[in-house]
Amino acid sequence: MKKHTIVAGIGLFTLVYQSLAVENFPITTDFGRTGLISIPSAYTIQDGNLLFGFSRTYPYTRGFLGFGFIPRFEGGIVITQIDNISFKNDPVWKNYGKYKDKAFFAKFQLIPETETLPALAIGYDDFHGTKLFETKYITATKFVDFVIPQNITIGYGSGKLDGVFGGTEILLHPKVSFLAEYAPYKTEKMIGFRQKKLKNSEKVNYGINYHPYKWLSVSGYVERQDLGFTISLNAPLGGGLPKIPKHFILSEEDVKEIKEGKQESFYAKALERLDLKYAEVWQDGDVLNIEYSNKGYLFESIALKKALDVLRVTYFPGVKTVRIIIKENNVPITSIEIPGYVVNAYLNKKVELDYLLQKTKSTIAPDYKPKYSFIFDKPELSGNVKIRTFLNDPSGAFKYQLSYDIGIKENLLNNFSLTSTLSIPIINNISTINQPLMNPPVRSDVADYLKQKKPRLYNLSFNYLENIGKILPRTFATVSAGYNEMMFAGVGGDILHFVGDGRLAFGVGGDYVYKRDPESIFKLKNDRFHDYYLNFYYSFKEPEIKVNIKMARFLAGDEGVRFQVSRVVKGFEIGFWWTKSNTNKPQFYGDNRGYSDKGIFITIPFRVFFTKDTYQTASYSLSPWTRDVGQLSYRPIDLYNTVRPKLPFYLLDTYDEKE
Repeated sequence: MKKHTIVAGIGLFTLVYQSLAVENFPITTDFGRTGLISIPSAYTIQDGNLLFGFSRTYPYTRGFLGFGFIPRFEGGIVITQIDNISFKNDPVWKNYGKYKDKAFFAKFQLIPETETLPALAIGYDDFHGTKLFETKYITATKFVDFVIPQNITIGYGSGKLDGVFGGTEILLHPKVSFLAEYAPYKTEKMIGFRQKKLKNSEKVNYGINYHPYKWLSVSGYVERQDLGFTISLNAPLGGGLPKIPKHFILSEEDVKEIKEGKQESFYAKALERLDLKYAEVWQDGDVLNIEYSNKGYLFESIALKKALDVLRVTYFPGVKTVRIIIKENNVPITSIEIPGYVVNAYLNKKVELDYLLQKTKSTIAPDYKPKYSFIFDKPELSGNVKIRTFLNDPSGAFKYQLSYDIGIKENLLNNFSLTSTLSIPIINNISTINQPLMNPPVRSDVADYLKQKKPRLYNLSFNYLENIGKILPRTFATVSAGYNEMMFAGVGGDILHFVGDGRLAFGVGGDYVYKRDPESIFKLKNDRFHDYYLNFYYSFKEPEIKVNIKMARFLAGDEGVRFQVSRVVKGFEIGFWWTKSNTNKPQFYGDNRGYSDKGIFITIPFRVFFTKDTYQTASYSLSPWTRDVGQLSYRPIDLYNTVRPKLPFYLLDTYDEKE
């Protein structure tokens, strides 16, 4: 009787469980990658999702950031604090706190899971730097729906995770699962364990994972016979607050202008009210010309839809072609010529924007003089709280400057702009006991600039942007002169040529600069530097990936190559750069010799925080160390990223984006 009761109970549990919608989310391990408690599974972070969180299991406290870079590939960074090792008795590092280590991880799913076959993945933990936690592994995971659904993982590791490992996630409820694993870590070779080797019983870990929301995962467990936990947040990029679409409402004056046949004047005013500035509209024979500069939307395809929608309430007799000139301020970037019958089909909702764009004749850097013209424009003012970090100094692991930055931009004479950024410190604890790595230093003295507690003029530049398509088709140029960045003042620029629809670009650039005096707002040192480079860009469509290769002579005199790769998801951009240069010259010694400059960066669109769309973004970059090699000078205008959103290929790639 007891046996039948148990069988009936299991059957009832299975029936109830299967009636629920089982949501199978990848779990985050204590190292930040997907898996169980500590071992990796063959699942990966969802494509385009950002994951971050922290974990605690003696002797490690960790914070991590992971990203689904492309389908079936995840990568990330993890910061580990080793709680039982400190530098309190070291005269140089005594204020640093406990031992800290940075590590990167990557995993690629070779074969996705099917009904009969498991997912198969390979991965590499801590593949660069100190390699305290280095492990290479192959792992397989399969969902098995037998009595109690579960994800079973088995794999083999070489390194700190050494030998055969395995485990299971038993799905007890759509939001709760039981975790168990066998994790043969070589703790005798891991810092923090004082050469203690794990007993077999200490290699068995178990715990509970709770997934109350799609974006939140909490695990509590026993690992190596110590209590631990992992908390992670995992969400797709590109969300944010719901948007209130921008519309123009016909006023009595608008109706009067339309009735009086002043269609062109009305159209230009309507565009201005839709945040499409520097607008002009006029009919020339059978061609309707519309020019504007987008100042209100993250995607140019949205701005194009807004510009076309105004045609619904206007009438231009005899028009056979609509020509739209998309500008950056008052500089023509792309010209689009659309047959009138295609525009009518679009306005009548018979075709979508992608069809319209495929039927257009597009020209990059058109030989065109804007009808709109100005000498001075209304200044653009901005203000934001900014945090600048200084990491891993012996005097303290995490130091920062919190400031309020006031920005002013004045567009003038159609092609020119004056930019200025004044930084007012709020909190600043940055200091260093390190000395510069060369004389004169390029950037190894950055702390001297960041530690200032008085207001600083970070930028005061006179900039020029030009469409030189009349000389070189599909080509743009930019020049900036003045205090272009925090550490350097001088002159620099770029020339960039776009091929075909703009997906491929190449060009040249360079800078000639003086080092700024960190103690003075305007004073310059006598230290002169220069850089120059060849530039190559390519943009992939699905997934959206940007690749940049620079073959450069860097500021310190080293020559080499700088690679930058980033993934873009609805305006969010996450990427990394890596530089390899000849640092074996006599002037490079100490930490400069043999160093490859590298780092990660993220760009966040402000639209996620507001109920109305905006084109503004904020960026943050993180580099493990500040060295002199592999460095370039910065300028207020990034020519490629200024022009790219307005090019034909990107209008088509983003045709279905919404406010």
